[in-house]
Amino acid sequence: MKKSSKYLARLGVTLLVSSTLLAACSSTTSSGNKLKLDTEAANSTSLAKETANGKDVQMYDTSRAKMEDYSKVNSNQAKYVFLFIGDGMGVTPVTAAEDYLGYTQTNKGEVYPDRMNFTEMPVVGLKTQYDCSSFIPDSAATATAFATGIKTQSKVIGLTGDLEKSADSVAEKAKRAGKAVGIVTNVTLNHATPAAFYANVESRKSYYDIGLQMAESGFDYFAGGSLGQRTGKDEDQKDLYEVMEENGYTIADTKEKAEKINADSEKVYLVSERLQDSGSMPYTIDQEEGDQTLSDMVAKGIEVMEDDPEGFFMMVEGGKVDWAEHANDGLTAIHEVLGFEESIQTAIDFYNEHPDETLIVVTADHATGGFTIGNGSTGNSTYFDLLTNQKGSQVAFADLTTEALEKNPDLTFEEFAPQIEDYFGLVLDPDAPSEDVTNAESEAYAEELAKNRLKCSKEEYNELKTAFDETKKSEDEQNVSYGVYVPIAITATRLLDKKAGLAWTTTDHSGDKVPVYAMGSGAKMFDGEYDDTDISIRLGEAMGFNSDSKDAEEQVETETKKPTGVGLKPADK
Repeated sequence: MKKSSKYLARLGVTLLVSSTLLAACSSTTSSGNKLKLDTEAANSTSLAKETANGKDVQMYDTSRAKMEDYSKVNSNQAKYVFLFIGDGMGVTPVTAAEDYLGYTQTNKGEVYPDRMNFTEMPVVGLKTQYDCSSFIPDSAATATAFATGIKTQSKVIGLTGDLEKSADSVAEKAKRAGKAVGIVTNVTLNHATPAAFYANVESRKSYYDIGLQMAESGFDYFAGGSLGQRTGKDEDQKDLYEVMEENGYTIADTKEKAEKINADSEKVYLVSERLQDSGSMPYTIDQEEGDQTLSDMVAKGIEVMEDDPEGFFMMVEGGKVDWAEHANDGLTAIHEVLGFEESIQTAIDFYNEHPDETLIVVTADHATGGFTIGNGSTGNSTYFDLLTNQKGSQVAFADLTTEALEKNPDLTFEEFAPQIEDYFGLVLDPDAPSEDVTNAESEAYAEELAKNRLKCSKEEYNELKTAFDETKKSEDEQNVSYGVYVPIAITATRLLDKKAGLAWTTTDHSGDKVPVYAMGSGAKMFDGEYDDTDISIRLGEAMGFNSDSKDAEEQVETETKKPTGVGLKPADK
């Protein structure tokens, strides 16, 4: 019996080893047939060399990861939820930020991009962008969609497409369910995107009415920029800060006051001490040492709401990605993405402490500017290093221009040109050669351009001169091609971007689909392609609000379905 047992044991080991070796050389198809693959031949460099035109062969690295890290995804109910909205942050500004960071800093001089922390999240989805009235939506309609799950018309916040009903937001659901709720943005808190989480108005420009609804929301934490039209459109109404205080909010509008805000604070509105255009926080590129950042606002929000027994929901908007793209300001947009990434890292650090009950979702409302990497003047080449010459945002340069013209209304372009050169690194010469060359002359022109890519051509010099002359006119008299921007400022950023290999098609939005990145509890639901309304529905599912629905695993998409609101016509006003 003992001999027989030993024999059977040895036989079992032999069969196990044999089956393992066989499995290494074959695969089983869905029909059960085994594929007999010669993997040794497939990976033989000597055999590969036979068809390699006489060169040695470089094989790919088989040790590279084959899957994402799905240990960062679980099916637990999400106690803590972060929704990050990079306003206008489509694929291009993210790609540009990664390329710029990789080429100029992380991998200096190498054509190798860096990665944003959110692009390395294990779940990546894609969502459609349209509203009830346009395939190129605005922030009001898109924010309403992902905040409430309801489609509406452009410029409408928190109402159905026919304007007949108010749409209930996932933030309001969270508050009623017992969670703490925070709304953070680096633009004004009654701007379109944050407003969609607490307001219901026919026009996104009803800033005062939106501010009143903000005060009545009962949300625990607001932070970031100031409020638009604080005393009403005609500046004849009660200050919204006073209204907020009457509703129990502590206004912390200095760094000193902000430091006193803590877990014991109730109903907080934390306002950046330094503000820039239209009451927003300063652009990342314009921040000075000691300025409060979007990341600071997120960290303070965590401190205020973390101890809530039912957890929290926090929406964080990087609103100035969009603003920089509207202004066709590539470097400023890139820095906004980088600043936004820092705020996301604050949430990731929190996730690392609470990995089993935290969900982080990062997306955008829409794309902006028709932003592209690549243009006709640089072909397939990019020169991201040229962007490092820009000293600040277009807004800061516009302020510099305005100040110079106020001091000397008769200032000439020739007198102002050194300031353009200093701020953007451009080289201006009124006698520069023309870029209007023939095909036969193009190679020689390209060689001359390569000696100093910041040198402007005759046409570019004249373009800047014309823009400066337009800048001296009243806004109503300026050419429409400059949008609402100071002509010399937007012309300079467009020109530097062109030389770097970037391009813009509009100062408005563009209709691209935008990505969604996710990790944590319920993150699996954000995989695939879906409508922007599904963001709020899936957030609600992750937090456990959709009590009358089936388990998420049982509600698999098998065919597309129109979201609630599509097809509704606006009511007559």
